[in-house]
Amino acid sequence: MRDWKKTLRPASFSGVSFFVDYDELTAGKRLALHEVAGGRQTVVEELGLSTSVYDVTLYLLGDASDAQAQALKDVMLAPGPGFLMLPMDGAMMATAQGFRRTRAKDRFGYVAFDATFIPAVNDGGAVLSLGDVTATVAAGIAAAASQFARFF
Repeated sequence: MRDWKKTLRPASFSGVSFFVDYDELTAGKRLALHEVAGGRQTVVEELGLSTSVYDVTLYLLGDASDAQAQALKDVMLAPGPGFLMLPMDGAMMATAQGFRRTRAKDRFGYVAFDATFIPAVNDGGAVLSLGDVTATVAAGIAAAASQFARFF
């Protein structure tokens, strides 16, 4: 049986760590439906992928949650994309489209955000995982070692 706690990655955006309560991916295709008057068949034309959107409910917890919330707000408002790491989807470059911060009087040390991220690459959910990075680095080192060994 899978040990989920060992396989989930720590979540962060542009170096600011957080916990994820909920995340949702919305993706799909852009379609043109061609309907003919009096016809009984619709011709479906695919126009490419629609823009993928990650909606994430995240939270910060602890004595430094107010400072972490400020840092998270700052990186989400910074120009350009940032490095987004989600526990199950892995890493991707994404732009924070918008967010809503929530604090409650009876939940000291707890700050929540509902944030929307747009991936920099719209490959229908293709993301770079830590395993991909490790395998690529290992392959690169092996290739370099092979080339280096040719000199001797």
